[in-house]
Amino acid sequence: MRRSRTTTIALLLSLVLGFAWAQGDAFDVAVFFPGRLGGNPIEPPITAGVERVREAFPNVTVRVIEGGAASDWESGAMALAAGGRYELIITFTEGMPQIVQEVSRYFPGQRWAVLDAAAPDQPNVYSLVYSDEALGFLGGAVAGLLATADAPSGSPDDPTVGLLAGTPYPAMDTKIHPGFAAGARYVASGADVLYAVVGDWNDPNRARDLALGMFNRGAVAVMAVTGGGDSGVYRAASESGGYAVGVNTNQNGDAPGVILASVLKRLDNSIYSVVERAMAGELPYGTLESAGVEEGAISLAEDEFYEQYVPGAIRARLSEIQAGMASGAIDYVRLTEAALEAR
Repeated sequence: MRRSRTTTIALLLSLVLGFAWAQGDAFDVAVFFPGRLGGNPIEPPITAGVERVREAFPNVTVRVIEGGAASDWESGAMALAAGGRYELIITFTEGMPQIVQEVSRYFPGQRWAVLDAAAPDQPNVYSLVYSDEALGFLGGAVAGLLATADAPSGSPDDPTVGLLAGTPYPAMDTKIHPGFAAGARYVASGADVLYAVVGDWNDPNRARDLALGMFNRGAVAVMAVTGGGDSGVYRAASESGGYAVGVNTNQNGDAPGVILASVLKRLDNSIYSVVERAMAGELPYGTLESAGVEEGAISLAEDEFYEQYVPGAIRARLSEIQAGMASGAIDYVRLTEAALEAR
């Protein structure tokens, strides 16, 4: 009887805490992609993360599963969990937490990792959100440096930058917007920060009109957080001789010389870290973690277009800022909170 109780306790602990896989043991992972593969902006970093896992861990099998239409996500997730094949299922974005919550109740032995979204507390679900303060602050620093640069469309004596959002939402209102203002004013203390809301996540024409208004008011660079409206912001920047800053994925190559920088959510790094920690029994299921520059989860896309079009002095300054954010020398969270209080 004692042995039976001990075994039962051990099994329960393994369900809640996970357990370490010995090197060489098979470890099966499913990556459930919420949407259709091909052309989705979050697909490249996910693919990069999957390939990195495959190269680093020969014993790990990773299967990428297309979720299709949003109406099919719950049935797809349910089927994955019911199959019982995978040690870990990884999924993404704000559309999945409620689905994972429902499915995880039916299959408490199936472990999940939800990235870039906060799933409700479940003992078999790990959640990771990205620091919106870091994303906003770094984007604001880019825009602020461009506004003070000795560039053809720069305005060093009257620096003006802009931020355009698709719709109001808590993270934008309390973290990204004040973070952007804090970052711009960290590098240009007198920066004028313009802000506007499109009112929709898929209206490039309206986004273009609002961005044109910002450029006409003297903005040098505008950061676009408008979803399907981003292309309108980029058109406005091109037409005005201004610059744009992309977010979430690397968009520098979409309009070289116009989109001068992209602030990334490093899904590739997060996928690798989650699998590595899960195999080691170190992934804290039942908890929500936040990751920023210091964890390598937020960074600039420093590709060939960034190297070609962003002046060396600005690149060097941005490297210093990222290093300061990572080390804690630049307390971007406190600066963001101060900017929010000052509004």
